Amino acid sequence: MRILIFGDSVTQGFWDTEGGWANRIRRYYDEKVLSSQNYDLPTIFNLGVSGNTSEDLLVRFENEVKVRIYEEVAIVIAIGVNDSRIDSGINYSSPENYTKNLAELLAIAERYTKKILFVGLTPCVDSHSNPVSWDETVGYTSTNITAFDAALNEFCTQNKIKFVEILEPFTAAQSKTELLPDSLHPNNQGHQLIADLVLPKLQELIDAN
Repeated sequence: MRILIFGDSVTQGFWDTEGGWANRIRRYYDEKVLSSQNYDLPTIFNLGVSGNTSEDLLVRFENEVKVRIYEEVAIVIAIGVNDSRIDSGINYSSPENYTKNLAELLAIAERYTKKILFVGLTPCVDSHSNPVSWDETVGYTSTNITAFDAALNEFCTQNKIKFVEILEPFTAAQSKTELLPDSLHPNNQGHQLIADLVLPKLQELIDAN
């Protein structure tokens, strides 16, 4: 089975010296393959692209799925933090528009598989994320991220799609400042936390009939 993991810079792996939470999950399965010589175990594809919103993902989503259809696939989608951003003091999007995009992504995904998993949003550190240090016109707030995460959770509930809660356990696990060195992207510890939250849900999805 091929596992296609879509997302933004957090999925891509910013600032994890081991490649990010998706790559940590890949390492888990790769190590199992090598130790067991069972080559039927899942193969992970990290398809995170820095800066992507749900609209950006829609542009590339179906093509990237189609070119990787070789065997059964499962699709993991971790998108929404960039939808919640503030550009020059104005909200880039709204939870309603985000939900519309999620519905389109789900409709496309369901053409190829019933094994679909959505991953919740990661938090920010408000005191340093609005604006962010690398662009004074762009900001992220806990209020917006929480609203978009709630929209995603509700969408998954209504559509009976598996959802991985990240925001609450991430915030509760440790000081957000320690886990988010630039106020938005996790460090090694933060990425390991996400991997630990996603992996059990992903394995449930893989094992389901």
